[in-house]
Amino acid sequence: MECDAPDGVRAGVARAGEGSGITVDTPSPFRLADVSSYIDEQLGKLDRTQATLPYRRLKARIEALVSDPRYGFMFGSLTVEDTMADVLGRIFRVPSEGRPITVIDLAAVPAEILDIVISLIARLAFELAVWSEGGLPLLLVCEEAHRYAPAVSGDRFLPTRQALARIAKEGRKYGVSLALVTQRPSELDTTIISQCSTAIAMRLSTDRDQAVMRANTHDSALDLMDYLPLLADREAIVLGQGVPMPMRIRFHDIGAEGVPRTRHQGFSHSWRSANLDREQLEEAVSRWRSSGRQQRG
Repeated sequence: MECDAPDGVRAGVARAGEGSGITVDTPSPFRLADVSSYIDEQLGKLDRTQATLPYRRLKARIEALVSDPRYGFMFGSLTVEDTMADVLGRIFRVPSEGRPITVIDLAAVPAEILDIVISLIARLAFELAVWSEGGLPLLLVCEEAHRYAPAVSGDRFLPTRQALARIAKEGRKYGVSLALVTQRPSELDTTIISQCSTAIAMRLSTDRDQAVMRANTHDSALDLMDYLPLLADREAIVLGQGVPMPMRIRFHDIGAEGVPRTRHQGFSHSWRSANLDREQLEEAVSRWRSSGRQQRG
């Protein structure tokens, strides 16, 4: 949770960490109830000379998060358990047991915290690689990367851009690498895309996207970029450190059994099928209304 804590709260945290080596970046379990109690303690001091509005605003945000059913998985327990190793083991497959890939579906994550969740995952990947001393090689693949690290300036995506940029710049020293998947490279942060040592470009039809690829291509391979709008399905142009020389390739057809499972039907198939009837509509509304209870459970 990211909140602008008042100076008194920061001071209290600093006093609690004196002599114990705890800093603001130390992943230590704590109870938000203790934070609320500390805020109440600060508000109750008679000799208080500072404004109380920052404390009240912070407490209101904490109470709103605790009461939100979408975050019930975080605040549903009455005790504090140190499950960080269990969470990291589940996210990063430690041990892998023959299943080394983790797919994190962020479709149900509330939009207001999506940027925070992605930046946290990126920070966890980097810090785990650092503190494991390179013993856990990681590849962080970001689908629709232009949503998380856009080229537009602004404070909203700043933490995510910083976390991804740190992996792109320093990750190779600790065995963690970054793969950015996007259909619009022109909307991706230029600092991050410049750190990508290998590019795999499939069909690109817009001039802006082609210009981004040309800007990161050696002069001797510029002629190859002319084929970008003409590439067929499963064809791509690969250039960078991953190949000895720029080349045009074609991926193998993995077949229906290799395609990731999805709940979404094909676009043409959906249009050919019949529309919802009344009973199916009521079932959809029921699932919609019960989504909060399902997330809490």
